[in-house]
Amino acid sequence: MTEDEEYYAATKANFLRAIDTAFDEDGLRTELGDLAISRVLDVGCGIGQALHPLAVSGGAMGVGIDVSEESLRIGRAIYQEKFPDARVSFIRSMAETLPFENESFDVLNCGLALPYMDNTAAIAEMARVLRPGGTLLLKIHHPLFYFGEIVRGLTGGGLSPIIHGTRVITAGTIYHVFGRQPRFKPLHESYQTEWMLRRELPRHGLSIERQQTKTNSATPAFVIRKAAQA
Repeated sequence: MTEDEEYYAATKANFLRAIDTAFDEDGLRTELGDLAISRVLDVGCGIGQALHPLAVSGGAMGVGIDVSEESLRIGRAIYQEKFPDARVSFIRSMAETLPFENESFDVLNCGLALPYMDNTAAIAEMARVLRPGGTLLLKIHHPLFYFGEIVRGLTGGGLSPIIHGTRVITAGTIYHVFGRQPRFKPLHESYQTEWMLRRELPRHGLSIERQQTKTNSATPAFVIRKAAQA
């Protein structure tokens, strides 16, 4: 077995393990309520684990976008091998410029990808492609996540997590105070808070309905709705 084959086998095993342990399909259905779902978009999909509950078990058409061609390649291969009948496709794209028509999707998922995006542009694009009455499932990095990095560095983890955590907290604080997200090269990363979301989301017809059932203080997750047309 080549190194690439070993890597694929290990990634596939982790993918299948994540489906078995990390995704509560009944819980996801509860989060979405009685929403009719035919098209799902996963923003920052990686290899596409989050598409499985709806695009495989739920029968919806799923699309995953990511900037990593390697992740998309592996995702395509896994779905072709393990779930050949699933209506799933993978597209290389940035969240800030989604290649889809307005109001194209019933559900969007964005799990821990927003910290690495231009938040204002990505939120605007996700709102644009979500149909009225649709749902955005969003998980973010709270500043507690990065304070944890700093603590790990101070307790023996070395200088790197201290520098990284400090830079992200600085960038996130500037964004929260001034409404402009700095882009510190080579790091393009910022934290988010519920307060920030409640400031940004209504500008695009979105509102927080509630926190998701399974969430925590460092990486809180929210159920967000797009206003239905009058």
